[in-house]
Amino acid sequence: MKCDFIKTQTIKDKLYYDRTQMVDIKIDYPFIMPYQYPGSMTFNSYYRQRARQNYRYAASKLYRDAVRHYNQSKAQNFPFNSYTFNQVFEVTYCKKPYISLYYDIYEFTGGAHGTTTRTANTWDMKNNRLMELSSLFEKGFNYKYFILEFIEAEARRRKIRGKADYFDNLRGNIAKHFDEKNYYLTEEGIAIFYPLYTIAPYASGIQVFVVPYPLFGNNLKCKF
Repeated sequence: MKCDFIKTQTIKDKLYYDRTQMVDIKIDYPFIMPYQYPGSMTFNSYYRQRARQNYRYAASKLYRDAVRHYNQSKAQNFPFNSYTFNQVFEVTYCKKPYISLYYDIYEFTGGAHGTTTRTANTWDMKNNRLMELSSLFEKGFNYKYFILEFIEAEARRRKIRGKADYFDNLRGNIAKHFDEKNYYLTEEGIAIFYPLYTIAPYASGIQVFVVPYPLFGNNLKCKF
């Protein structure tokens, strides 16, 4: 979703050892120009701190692991592939006072393929706070039941149509791996996502299910 007041800040670096690139780092994170939106200072500080934490991780632990892997490969006369740490973000909803987004971190540390980890946040910028999934609904409403029933039905439709493959015990896995932190808003509904390898194999990717707002009737506190 296009959001003109949210800009991209980037941290980039390439780390070397023995004249060989060990780690390629690129971290994009969101930034709101000061005074353009209420709560921008808290928002900016939150993502700037996490971007710096991620850079320190990539420049220390990931770098040390890459050097060790490089030395082992060199000793055994095997090829070495540079490690990668890449963070991107996507704004999925930005209508005052709410901002919702997710960011994906891709790490490649050798092997057949890398791994992508997704994190999502939804902000109430008027009150300058992050919103839990439960805070979207009226007290006492069993939103989890409606979400899980929708996800199971949609997953089975995808499987029948050949759009995704799932592990056995689909219903049980959907409930077991449901995490209330793994959500973000879209214009159409609440997106619930399942990380890699939770309900589906790697080839099926991160599974995202957009639960339409009308499904919840009048039980939404917020109007999206």
